[in-house]
Amino acid sequence: MRSKSYYAAIDLGSNSFHMLVVRVVAGSIQIVSKIKRKIRLAEGLQEDGTLSADAQQRALDCLAIFSDRVNDIAPQNIRAVGTAALRKLAADDPFLVAMQTVLGHPIEIISGEVEAQTIYQGIAHTTATNHALMVCDIGGASTEIAIGEGYTPLIVRSLHMGCVTWKQQFFPGGHISAERIANAVAAAQEVIAPHTSAFAQAQGLRVLGASGTFKALQEIARFREQPEVFKQDWLEALLAEASEYTDLENLTMPGLKADRVLVFLPGLCILVALFKELSLQTIEATEAALREGLVYGMLKELQHDDVQLRTLESLSAHYQTDLEQSIRVLNTYHELRSQLHHPALNEESMQAVARAVAYLHEIGLSLSYKRASRHSRYLLKHSNLPGFSVQEREALLKILEGVGGIIDEDSAPDTLQKGELALLTRILRIAVLLCQRRNNDRIPQIQAKLQGECIVLQLPSRFFTENRYLASLLIEEQQFQKDFGGLSLQEG
Repeated sequence: MRSKSYYAAIDLGSNSFHMLVVRVVAGSIQIVSKIKRKIRLAEGLQEDGTLSADAQQRALDCLAIFSDRVNDIAPQNIRAVGTAALRKLAADDPFLVAMQTVLGHPIEIISGEVEAQTIYQGIAHTTATNHALMVCDIGGASTEIAIGEGYTPLIVRSLHMGCVTWKQQFFPGGHISAERIANAVAAAQEVIAPHTSAFAQAQGLRVLGASGTFKALQEIARFREQPEVFKQDWLEALLAEASEYTDLENLTMPGLKADRVLVFLPGLCILVALFKELSLQTIEATEAALREGLVYGMLKELQHDDVQLRTLESLSAHYQTDLEQSIRVLNTYHELRSQLHHPALNEESMQAVARAVAYLHEIGLSLSYKRASRHSRYLLKHSNLPGFSVQEREALLKILEGVGGIIDEDSAPDTLQKGELALLTRILRIAVLLCQRRNNDRIPQIQAKLQGECIVLQLPSRFFTENRYLASLLIEEQQFQKDFGGLSLQEG
């Protein structure tokens, strides 16, 4: 019997074949299996428009593996698509029939525009933004770019250049030189130039990059402990670094993994050309791509206007947190924030992180009360958080460390992050603390204000004699915060 609980998305790309298998858990998708094989279809394209025998055999061997993996998944829960390299084959090419026979499932050869739309939707379903968004995917034989709002792509283009085809055209034999790099960038600019006006607004948008080139850049940045939001000068510095080598196979740039070496430089040339022609300011990597777009296309019920909230609710359900307590902490935080009148606290990203802390600071209790705060940080550090940017994830983990010790036996942290994150952490600590009776009626009515860096809390009359438990917590917190701006407690 074939399962209707699992879904499979199959992406037959020009460089790699991918399969993603997921199931729906608590209103979100849980990845249960990923398969990736380097097939290099684009390298096998011949002058007569057919694929070489070697490329065909690599593809069929991979599809046999895919077929075995999905033969217990309901056919209606499987979608397989082919992209740029397969688009170049004639519609009656017998190889396409052979592929479908081996896979045992229909393969849809999608247009470049549909590919760009699907990539956009995959990223949009896993990215939180209330504004227009641009996405980019540098594939093996084509590059897709799209601008849209919400889940709707408004401008899409599929450009005839990719990391494999650029490798063949500008780095034949794998040879590297500064001249070859310059020619590859210039040629990519020529391909992009006719579309510059259509993407004129791109320079003011958040731009996300999907797939191999961007994952390689992310890995390099992490290895070198550099920002994961990429700028043109850093990318051009990498080009200069690569130009010091003479052969792609010997490219051993720190942080670059061996399986990405051969196509990294051609993809980087295309990306630099995009920066130049579209006047991009920054770009950052995203986990989602075509496969996620295929999955969410099959799961209409998961289309959520607030991607971050979908993630928070899913994690809360999975770890069985007390949702009433989360809302209680969040409401208390917002009451404090509205009284303190600090402009940084009203920034969209700060509010997103504060909400995440309120929802997730207790998930560690699902493992153990002892060291629950540490458990919370560990679980989130190793969790997929659709909708949260790299910076928001980092801020979330730092603030969770800062609020440690309130809900468990751990001691307060030795230090806090500086600046606005420190203020946000201090306010969230107070919000969590004030809600420790887990009862809406027992949250004291207080007034809060800032005097310099000191947070001043005006407490009700007789608070210290009538609320011995919360009073003891606040006095301990006052002692802690004296090193981070101060906390003044005033009664009456």
